[in-house]
Amino acid sequence: MTSEQAAQLIDHTLDLVHQRLQDLQAQCLSQEHSALAAEFREWRHPTGGHIDLMVFPGLANS
Repeated sequence: MTSEQAAQLIDHTLDLVHQRLQDLQAQCLSQEHSALAAEFREWRHPTGGHIDLMVFPGLANS
């Protein structure tokens, strides 16, 4: 997986999380909404403005 593909995967994941947060809020499931928001807070607002990605060495030749 290239860095660009990894960034796209993260973007798509964050989009899905955002949609799920909206669904939970619409269903008045505030505890579930808070738990999911807390879990992905760092991904949405990373320290330093970016997320450090590490390549798993075993996948370099895949």
